[in-house]
Amino acid sequence: VQDAHLRKKEGEKEEKKKCPYLDTIDRSKLDFDFEKVCSISLSNQNVYACLVCGKFFQGRGKLTHAYTHSTLFEHHIFVNLKTCLFYCLPENYQVFDSSLDDIAKCLNPKYSQAYIQGLDESMALARDVHGVSYLPGFCGLNNICGKSDYINVVVYALA
Repeated sequence: VQDAHLRKKEGEKEEKKKCPYLDTIDRSKLDFDFEKVCSISLSNQNVYACLVCGKFFQGRGKLTHAYTHSTLFEHHIFVNLKTCLFYCLPENYQVFDSSLDDIAKCLNPKYSQAYIQGLDESMALARDVHGVSYLPGFCGLNNICGKSDYINVVVYALA
């Protein structure tokens, strides 16, 4: 029992090691508005987002799509879309870094009732990660593969 406790303590030290791949994260490619399913298996179980390319993959183990993606493309930082925990693959250790807090907030945003009511009263513009101005409270439509422009126009016209 004591040996297992010591191994657990050593494992905790390993988990908190500094991740050398944090600078590879590309926040401009992250879009958590899409359905949270694996881009290969289409499963919604145990899905991780690659923080380098923005694609969603299933699993973290050696025979999973996320692991394969990390080894083939050298994309190392992933976030679990359900638990909001960050991992470095293929080494498979949890990453703890305050620079990831903004990603966690985008993945699982929380708004107070007062903030939501204030959206109707405020006319101040905000900027997204691409520098485009928008009015908070309004949500644009994603142009998937450049082939959905016509339906976007129809939806905007009906709104």
